[in-house]
Amino acid sequence: MRPDLEKLQSCLHTVFSVYTAAGIIELRLEKAIELPRSGLPDTLPSPLNLTLTGPAEPLLSDAQYYLDHPLLGRQLWFLNAFSYAPFLNNTADDPNRSQRYQVLFT
Repeated sequence: MRPDLEKLQSCLHTVFSVYTAAGIIELRLEKAIELPRSGLPDTLPSPLNLTLTGPAEPLLSDAQYYLDHPLLGRQLWFLNAFSYAPFLNNTADDPNRSQRYQVLFT
């Protein structure tokens, strides 16, 4: 089930538990925004873009994952790794390095 923007924004800066082959890892929801409708019919929901951050390792491959959250319950989302965050001051031996993931609802 696709969550709405209001519910997602109430989850900002909270943790999702993600089930991976390497075990459960935690991702934090950093951003939830509505994208331009670009001529979509009124009967369709607006596209949404989510940004989550998590540890640099393990790097999750682009795939569907089950995520648990206290407010949303269990979700099945496609995660797409897109960049290390923050972009600057990020070196391979930096213990604070993190990875960004994107979820798109179109």
